[in-house]
Amino acid sequence: MKIRFIAFLAFVLFSSSNASAQEEKKTFWDHGLGKLLKSVDNMLDRWQEEGVDTNYIRKPKMSRMVYLGYYGYFQQHDMTFPVSVDNADIPLDRQYMPPNMSEKKYVAADIHTYQSEVELGIDWRGISLELPIPIRNRYSMSFGLAKNGSVWGARIRYKSLKNMEGVLDDSFNQAMNQWNRNVENQTYDPAVTSGNTIPAGKIDLKIFYVEGYYVFNNKRFSLAAGAYGDMVQKRSAGSLFVMGNYYQSRFGAKNLFNHEYDTFRNWKLSFGPGYGYNWSINGGKVCIHLSVIPMISIWNQMVHKYEDNNTPPPNAVASSQSQWSKYDAHYYDAVDNGRSRFVFNYFGRFAVSYSFDRFLLNFLMNYRQYLYRNNADTQINNREADAQINFGMRF
Repeated sequence: MKIRFIAFLAFVLFSSSNASAQEEKKTFWDHGLGKLLKSVDNMLDRWQEEGVDTNYIRKPKMSRMVYLGYYGYFQQHDMTFPVSVDNADIPLDRQYMPPNMSEKKYVAADIHTYQSEVELGIDWRGISLELPIPIRNRYSMSFGLAKNGSVWGARIRYKSLKNMEGVLDDSFNQAMNQWNRNVENQTYDPAVTSGNTIPAGKIDLKIFYVEGYYVFNNKRFSLAAGAYGDMVQKRSAGSLFVMGNYYQSRFGAKNLFNHEYDTFRNWKLSFGPGYGYNWSINGGKVCIHLSVIPMISIWNQMVHKYEDNNTPPPNAVASSQSQWSKYDAHYYDAVDNGRSRFVFNYFGRFAVSYSFDRFLLNFLMNYRQYLYRNNADTQINNREADAQINFGMRF
Protein backbone atom coordinates (compact mmCIF):
# COMPACT_ATOMS: atom_id res chain seq x y z
CA MET A 1 0.00 0.00 0.00
CA LYS A 2 2.80 2.32 0.92
CA ILE A 3 4.70 1.53 -2.28
CA ARG A 4 1.61 2.22 -4.41
CA PHE A 5 1.08 5.59 -2.70
CA ILE A 6 4.68 6.64 -3.32
CA ALA A 7 4.42 5.57 -6.97
CA PHE A 8 1.17 7.52 -7.37
CA LEU A 9 2.69 10.61 -5.75
CA ALA A 10 5.71 10.39 -8.02
CA PHE A 11 3.43 10.19 -11.07
CA VAL A 12 1.47 13.30 -10.00
CA LEU A 13 4.64 15.30 -9.38
CA PHE A 14 6.07 14.27 -12.74
CA SER A 15 2.88 15.19 -14.57
CA SER A 16 2.73 18.56 -12.77
CA SER A 17 6.35 19.40 -13.56
CA ASN A 18 5.85 18.40 -17.20
CA ALA A 19 2.73 20.65 -17.45
CA SER A 20 4.64 23.53 -15.82
CA ALA A 21 7.43 23.13 -18.32
CA GLN A 22 4.91 23.33 -21.18
CA GLU A 23 3.29 26.45 -19.68
CA GLU A 24 6.67 28.10 -19.38
CA LYS A 25 7.12 27.71 -23.13
CA LYS A 26 3.92 29.80 -23.74
CA THR A 27 4.43 33.50 -24.46
CA PHE A 28 2.40 36.50 -23.27
CA TRP A 29 0.48 36.45 -26.56
CA ASP A 30 -0.73 32.85 -26.11
CA HIS A 31 -3.19 33.36 -23.25
CA GLY A 32 -5.17 35.91 -21.23
CA LEU A 33 -4.81 39.60 -22.03
CA GLY A 34 -2.07 38.99 -24.57
CA LYS A 35 -4.25 36.60 -26.56
CA LEU A 36 -7.11 39.12 -26.51
CA LEU A 37 -4.87 41.96 -27.73
CA LYS A 38 -3.51 39.75 -30.49
CA SER A 39 -7.06 38.90 -31.61
CA VAL A 40 -7.98 42.60 -31.70
CA ASP A 41 -4.81 43.38 -33.66
CA ASN A 42 -5.64 40.70 -36.23
CA MET A 43 -9.19 41.99 -36.50
CA LEU A 44 -8.02 45.57 -37.11
CA ASP A 45 -5.56 44.26 -39.68
CA ARG A 46 -8.39 42.55 -41.60
CA TRP A 47 -10.60 45.62 -41.38
CA GLN A 48 -8.02 47.91 -42.98
CA GLU A 49 -8.29 46.29 -46.39
CA GLU A 50 -11.70 44.70 -46.11
CA GLY A 51 -13.92 45.63 -49.05
CA VAL A 52 -11.41 47.92 -50.83
CA ASP A 53 -10.05 47.72 -54.37
CA THR A 54 -6.38 46.85 -53.82
CA ASN A 55 -5.54 48.30 -57.24
CA TYR A 56 -6.27 51.71 -55.67
CA ILE A 57 -5.77 51.28 -51.93
CA ARG A 58 -3.49 49.13 -49.80
CA LYS A 59 -2.40 49.07 -46.21
CA PRO A 60 1.24 49.90 -45.41
CA LYS A 61 3.59 46.95 -44.95
CA MET A 62 4.10 48.22 -41.41
CA SER A 63 0.75 49.59 -40.22
CA ARG A 64 1.73 50.56 -36.67
CA MET A 65 3.40 53.92 -36.05
CA VAL A 66 4.77 56.13 -33.31
CA TYR A 67 4.85 59.85 -34.06
CA LEU A 68 5.68 63.29 -32.76
CA GLY A 69 3.46 66.16 -33.85
CA TYR A 70 2.72 69.86 -33.49
CA TYR A 71 -0.94 70.93 -33.28
CA GLY A 72 -2.38 74.42 -33.51
CA TYR A 73 -6.05 75.42 -33.05
CA PHE A 74 -7.64 78.77 -33.87
CA GLN A 75 -11.11 79.83 -32.71
CA GLN A 76 -12.97 82.95 -33.80
CA HIS A 77 -16.44 84.02 -32.70
CA ASP A 78 -17.93 87.36 -33.68
CA MET A 79 -21.39 88.82 -33.21
CA THR A 80 -23.01 91.92 -34.70
CA PHE A 81 -26.51 93.28 -34.18
CA PRO A 82 -28.22 96.59 -34.99
CA VAL A 83 -29.62 98.49 -32.03
CA SER A 84 -33.36 98.86 -32.54
CA VAL A 85 -33.91 101.83 -30.22
CA ASP A 86 -35.94 104.56 -31.88
CA ASN A 87 -34.82 108.14 -31.38
CA ALA A 88 -38.13 108.85 -29.63
CA ASP A 89 -37.23 106.27 -26.98
CA ILE A 90 -34.06 108.13 -25.97
CA PRO A 91 -34.51 110.67 -23.12
CA LEU A 92 -32.24 113.37 -24.56
CA ASP A 93 -32.83 116.63 -26.42
CA ARG A 94 -33.09 115.42 -30.02
CA GLN A 95 -31.99 118.71 -31.58
CA TYR A 96 -28.45 117.95 -30.40
CA MET A 97 -28.40 114.41 -31.81
CA PRO A 98 -25.09 113.66 -33.65
CA PRO A 99 -25.70 114.04 -37.40
CA ASN A 100 -24.26 110.55 -38.04
CA MET A 101 -26.34 108.83 -35.34
CA SER A 102 -28.12 106.49 -37.77
CA GLU A 103 -24.75 105.10 -38.89
CA LYS A 104 -23.77 104.23 -35.31
CA LYS A 105 -26.79 102.20 -34.24
CA TYR A 106 -25.05 98.85 -33.97
CA VAL A 107 -22.84 96.80 -31.64
CA ALA A 108 -20.17 94.31 -32.70
CA ALA A 109 -17.92 91.98 -30.71
CA ASP A 110 -15.04 90.10 -32.34
CA ILE A 111 -13.27 87.54 -30.14
CA HIS A 112 -10.64 84.93 -30.87
CA THR A 113 -8.10 82.65 -29.28
CA TYR A 114 -5.70 79.88 -30.19
CA GLN A 115 -4.09 76.84 -28.64
CA SER A 116 -0.82 75.13 -29.52
CA GLU A 117 0.69 71.90 -28.28
CA VAL A 118 3.17 69.13 -28.99
CA GLU A 119 1.80 65.60 -29.05
CA LEU A 120 3.37 62.19 -28.68
CA GLY A 121 1.24 59.46 -30.18
CA ILE A 122 0.89 55.92 -31.37
CA ASP A 123 -1.21 54.89 -34.35
CA TRP A 124 -2.17 51.22 -34.17
CA ARG A 125 -3.69 50.19 -37.49
CA GLY A 126 -5.72 53.41 -37.74
CA ILE A 127 -6.53 53.89 -34.05
CA SER A 128 -4.57 56.73 -32.42
CA LEU A 129 -3.70 57.45 -28.81
CA GLU A 130 -2.10 60.83 -28.09
CA LEU A 131 -0.37 62.50 -25.16
CA PRO A 132 -0.72 66.31 -25.49
CA ILE A 133 1.93 68.66 -24.09
CA PRO A 134 0.41 72.21 -24.08
CA ILE A 135 2.50 75.17 -25.19
CA ARG A 136 -0.21 77.85 -25.16
CA ASN A 137 -3.68 77.03 -23.89
CA ARG A 138 -6.69 79.26 -23.23
CA TYR A 139 -9.10 76.36 -23.19
CA SER A 140 -10.43 75.71 -19.69
CA MET A 141 -11.74 72.39 -21.03
CA SER A 142 -11.45 70.64 -24.37
CA PHE A 143 -12.06 67.05 -25.39
CA GLY A 144 -12.97 65.11 -28.49
CA LEU A 145 -13.66 61.61 -29.71
CA ALA A 146 -13.42 60.64 -33.37
CA LYS A 147 -13.64 57.66 -35.68
CA ASN A 148 -12.20 58.42 -39.12
CA GLY A 149 -12.91 55.52 -41.44
CA SER A 150 -12.79 54.99 -45.19
CA VAL A 151 -16.54 54.23 -45.34
CA TRP A 152 -17.96 56.35 -42.51
CA GLY A 153 -16.77 58.48 -39.64
CA ALA A 154 -18.02 60.47 -36.68
CA ARG A 155 -16.70 63.11 -34.31
CA ILE A 156 -17.80 64.60 -30.98
CA ARG A 157 -16.16 67.78 -29.69
CA TYR A 158 -16.66 70.01 -26.65
CA LYS A 159 -14.72 73.19 -25.88
CA SER A 160 -14.92 75.71 -23.07
CA LEU A 161 -12.90 78.89 -23.60
CA LYS A 162 -12.11 81.74 -21.23
CA ASN A 163 -9.77 84.74 -21.24
CA MET A 164 -10.22 85.10 -24.96
CA GLU A 165 -8.85 88.14 -26.74
CA GLY A 166 -11.30 90.44 -28.43
CA VAL A 167 -12.42 93.86 -29.61
CA LEU A 168 -15.76 95.52 -28.87
CA ASP A 169 -17.10 98.06 -31.35
CA ASP A 170 -19.75 99.65 -29.12
CA SER A 171 -20.63 102.38 -31.59
CA PHE A 172 -24.18 102.96 -30.37
CA ASN A 173 -23.29 103.69 -26.75
CA GLN A 174 -20.31 105.80 -27.82
CA ALA A 175 -22.67 107.83 -30.03
CA MET A 176 -25.06 108.09 -27.09
CA ASN A 177 -22.29 109.52 -24.95
CA GLN A 178 -21.52 112.06 -27.67
CA TRP A 179 -25.22 112.98 -27.78
CA ASN A 180 -25.17 113.55 -24.02
CA ARG A 181 -22.08 115.79 -24.36
CA ASN A 182 -23.79 117.73 -27.14
CA VAL A 183 -26.75 118.36 -24.83
CA GLU A 184 -24.51 119.53 -22.01
CA ASN A 185 -22.38 121.78 -24.25
CA GLN A 186 -25.14 122.74 -26.70
CA THR A 187 -23.09 121.55 -29.69
CA TYR A 188 -23.89 119.48 -32.79
CA ASP A 189 -20.73 117.37 -33.06
CA PRO A 190 -20.79 114.03 -34.90
CA ALA A 191 -19.95 110.85 -33.00
CA VAL A 192 -16.40 109.52 -33.43
CA THR A 193 -16.28 105.84 -32.44
CA SER A 194 -13.65 103.13 -32.30
CA GLY A 195 -13.21 99.52 -31.24
CA ASN A 196 -11.74 98.85 -27.80
CA THR A 197 -9.96 95.82 -26.42
CA ILE A 198 -12.22 93.67 -24.27
CA PRO A 199 -10.77 93.32 -20.75
CA ALA A 200 -9.90 89.86 -19.45
CA GLY A 201 -12.69 87.97 -17.74
CA LYS A 202 -15.52 89.66 -19.67
CA ILE A 203 -16.33 86.90 -22.15
CA ASP A 204 -16.62 83.14 -22.24
CA LEU A 205 -17.55 80.69 -24.97
CA LYS A 206 -18.70 77.07 -24.93
CA ILE A 207 -19.03 74.97 -28.09
CA PHE A 208 -20.30 71.45 -28.67
CA TYR A 209 -20.86 69.58 -31.92
CA VAL A 210 -21.50 66.07 -33.24
CA GLU A 211 -20.93 65.22 -36.88
CA GLY A 212 -20.92 62.14 -39.08
CA TYR A 213 -20.13 61.41 -42.71
CA TYR A 214 -20.46 58.64 -45.30
CA VAL A 215 -18.12 58.09 -48.28
CA PHE A 216 -19.73 56.63 -51.41
CA ASN A 217 -16.67 55.52 -53.42
CA ASN A 218 -15.04 53.87 -50.43
CA LYS A 219 -13.63 50.96 -52.46
CA ARG A 220 -11.23 53.22 -54.39
CA PHE A 221 -10.99 56.36 -52.27
CA SER A 222 -9.55 56.31 -48.74
CA LEU A 223 -9.94 59.29 -46.41
CA ALA A 224 -7.48 57.60 -44.02
CA ALA A 225 -4.86 57.62 -46.79
CA GLY A 226 -5.49 61.20 -47.86
CA ALA A 227 -5.79 62.86 -44.46
CA TYR A 228 -3.61 60.79 -42.13
CA GLY A 229 -1.40 58.46 -44.15
CA ASP A 230 -2.81 55.40 -42.36
CA MET A 231 -3.39 53.74 -45.74
CA VAL A 232 -1.68 54.10 -49.13
CA GLN A 233 -3.62 55.59 -52.06
CA LYS A 234 -1.85 53.81 -54.94
CA ARG A 235 -3.83 55.55 -57.69
CA SER A 236 -5.66 58.89 -57.69
CA ALA A 237 -9.39 58.76 -56.91
CA GLY A 238 -12.22 60.89 -55.59
CA SER A 239 -15.59 60.41 -53.96
CA LEU A 240 -18.83 62.10 -53.02
CA PHE A 241 -19.56 62.56 -49.29
CA VAL A 242 -22.63 63.27 -47.25
CA MET A 243 -22.28 64.87 -43.83
CA GLY A 244 -24.66 65.74 -41.01
CA ASN A 245 -23.80 68.07 -38.14
CA TYR A 246 -25.43 69.18 -34.88
CA TYR A 247 -23.84 72.30 -33.36
CA GLN A 248 -24.50 74.48 -30.33
CA SER A 249 -22.68 77.46 -28.83
CA ARG A 250 -23.08 79.62 -25.73
CA PHE A 251 -21.50 83.08 -25.78
CA GLY A 252 -21.44 84.88 -22.43
CA ALA A 253 -20.70 88.61 -22.05
CA LYS A 254 -20.25 90.42 -18.74
CA ASN A 255 -21.01 94.18 -18.81
CA LEU A 256 -20.30 94.42 -22.54
CA PHE A 257 -23.78 95.26 -23.81
CA ASN A 258 -26.70 96.69 -21.88
CA HIS A 259 -27.17 94.12 -19.17
CA GLU A 260 -24.80 93.00 -16.48
CA TYR A 261 -24.54 89.55 -18.04
CA ASP A 262 -25.85 88.45 -21.46
CA THR A 263 -25.87 84.96 -22.93
CA PHE A 264 -26.50 84.18 -26.58
CA ARG A 265 -27.19 80.53 -27.38
CA ASN A 266 -27.23 79.17 -30.91
CA TRP A 267 -28.42 75.72 -31.99
CA LYS A 268 -28.26 74.41 -35.54
CA LEU A 269 -28.69 71.20 -37.50
CA SER A 270 -27.00 71.03 -40.88
CA PHE A 271 -26.78 68.52 -43.68
CA GLY A 272 -25.09 68.49 -47.07
CA PRO A 273 -23.14 66.70 -49.81
CA GLY A 274 -19.49 67.29 -50.61
CA TYR A 275 -16.57 65.96 -52.59
CA GLY A 276 -13.07 64.77 -51.76
CA TYR A 277 -10.09 63.83 -53.94
CA ASN A 278 -6.78 62.08 -53.33
CA TRP A 279 -4.03 62.89 -55.82
CA SER A 280 -1.51 60.04 -55.72
CA ILE A 281 2.09 60.59 -56.87
CA ASN A 282 4.68 57.85 -57.40
CA GLY A 283 2.41 55.00 -56.37
CA GLY A 284 1.26 56.72 -53.21
CA LYS A 285 4.58 57.89 -51.79
CA VAL A 286 3.07 61.38 -51.96
CA CYS A 287 -0.67 61.90 -51.49
CA ILE A 288 -2.42 65.29 -51.65
CA HIS A 289 -5.97 65.44 -50.32
CA LEU A 290 -8.65 68.10 -50.66
CA SER A 291 -12.31 67.88 -49.59
CA VAL A 292 -15.09 70.47 -49.25
CA ILE A 293 -18.53 69.86 -47.77
CA PRO A 294 -21.09 72.71 -47.83
CA MET A 295 -24.03 72.07 -45.51
CA ILE A 296 -27.49 73.62 -45.41
CA SER A 297 -28.85 74.64 -42.02
CA ILE A 298 -32.22 72.93 -41.87
CA TRP A 299 -32.72 74.23 -38.30
CA ASN A 300 -30.99 77.31 -36.86
CA GLN A 301 -32.16 79.02 -33.67
CA MET A 302 -30.82 81.65 -31.25
CA VAL A 303 -32.02 82.54 -27.74
CA HIS A 304 -30.87 85.55 -25.73
CA LYS A 305 -31.08 85.71 -21.93
CA TYR A 306 -29.71 88.17 -19.41
CA GLU A 307 -29.07 88.82 -15.73
CA ASP A 308 -28.94 92.13 -13.88
CA ASN A 309 -29.95 93.75 -10.59
CA ASN A 310 -32.61 96.10 -12.00
CA THR A 311 -30.09 98.89 -12.50
CA PRO A 312 -29.92 101.19 -15.54
CA PRO A 313 -28.05 99.76 -18.54
CA PRO A 314 -24.33 99.71 -17.58
CA ASN A 315 -23.25 101.65 -20.67
CA ALA A 316 -26.11 104.12 -20.74
CA VAL A 317 -26.13 107.74 -19.60
CA ALA A 318 -29.19 108.38 -17.43
CA SER A 319 -30.33 110.14 -14.28
CA SER A 320 -33.11 107.71 -13.34
CA GLN A 321 -34.34 104.23 -14.20
CA SER A 322 -37.82 105.29 -15.33
CA GLN A 323 -36.67 107.51 -18.16
CA TRP A 324 -34.74 104.57 -19.68
CA SER A 325 -37.56 102.03 -19.67
CA LYS A 326 -38.37 102.31 -23.39
CA TYR A 327 -34.70 102.43 -24.31
CA ASP A 328 -33.94 99.24 -22.39
CA ALA A 329 -36.98 97.46 -23.84
CA HIS A 330 -36.00 97.99 -27.48
CA TYR A 331 -32.21 97.72 -27.32
CA TYR A 332 -32.19 93.96 -28.07
CA ASP A 333 -35.14 93.82 -30.48
CA ALA A 334 -32.98 92.76 -33.43
CA VAL A 335 -31.65 89.85 -31.36
CA ASP A 336 -34.82 88.71 -29.63
CA ASN A 337 -37.45 89.13 -32.34
CA GLY A 338 -35.68 88.26 -35.59
CA ARG A 339 -36.40 85.11 -37.58
CA SER A 340 -33.49 82.99 -38.74
CA ARG A 341 -32.47 83.12 -42.38
CA PHE A 342 -31.18 80.44 -44.74
CA VAL A 343 -27.38 79.99 -44.45
CA PHE A 344 -24.64 77.59 -45.60
CA ASN A 345 -22.11 76.10 -43.22
CA TYR A 346 -18.83 74.67 -44.46
CA PHE A 347 -16.32 72.01 -43.64
CA GLY A 348 -13.03 71.77 -45.56
CA ARG A 349 -9.87 69.68 -45.28
CA PHE A 350 -6.43 69.85 -46.94
CA ALA A 351 -3.61 67.36 -46.35
CA VAL A 352 -0.27 66.26 -47.74
CA SER A 353 1.46 62.98 -46.80
CA TYR A 354 4.98 61.93 -47.80
CA SER A 355 6.24 58.40 -47.12
CA PHE A 356 9.91 57.42 -47.31
CA ASP A 357 11.36 54.13 -46.11
CA ARG A 358 9.53 53.44 -42.84
CA PHE A 359 8.87 57.11 -42.09
CA LEU A 360 5.88 59.38 -42.71
CA LEU A 361 5.65 63.18 -42.82
CA ASN A 362 2.06 64.43 -42.70
CA PHE A 363 0.45 67.88 -42.79
CA LEU A 364 -3.31 68.29 -42.18
CA MET A 365 -5.54 71.35 -41.92
CA ASN A 366 -9.28 71.43 -41.12
CA TYR A 367 -11.65 74.39 -41.36
CA ARG A 368 -15.21 74.69 -40.04
CA GLN A 369 -17.64 77.58 -40.37
CA TYR A 370 -20.96 77.93 -38.56
CA LEU A 371 -23.17 80.95 -39.28
CA TYR A 372 -26.37 82.48 -37.94
CA ARG A 373 -28.39 85.24 -39.65
CA ASN A 374 -31.83 86.64 -39.00
CA ASN A 375 -34.12 89.01 -40.84
CA ALA A 376 -33.24 91.85 -38.45
CA ASP A 377 -29.56 91.64 -39.54
CA THR A 378 -28.25 90.00 -36.38
CA GLN A 379 -25.19 87.91 -37.28
CA ILE A 380 -23.13 85.29 -35.46
CA ASN A 381 -20.04 83.87 -37.15
CA ASN A 382 -18.11 81.03 -35.59
CA ARG A 383 -15.00 79.88 -37.42
CA GLU A 384 -12.40 77.38 -36.30
CA ALA A 385 -9.30 75.99 -37.93
CA ASP A 386 -6.70 73.49 -36.83
CA ALA A 387 -3.41 72.46 -38.37
CA GLN A 388 -1.02 69.67 -37.49
CA ILE A 389 2.35 68.40 -38.63
CA ASN A 390 3.32 64.85 -37.70
CA PHE A 391 6.56 62.94 -38.15
CA GLY A 392 6.06 59.22 -37.67
CA MET A 393 8.05 55.98 -37.74
CA ARG A 394 6.27 52.79 -38.75
CA PHE A 395 6.92 49.40 -37.16
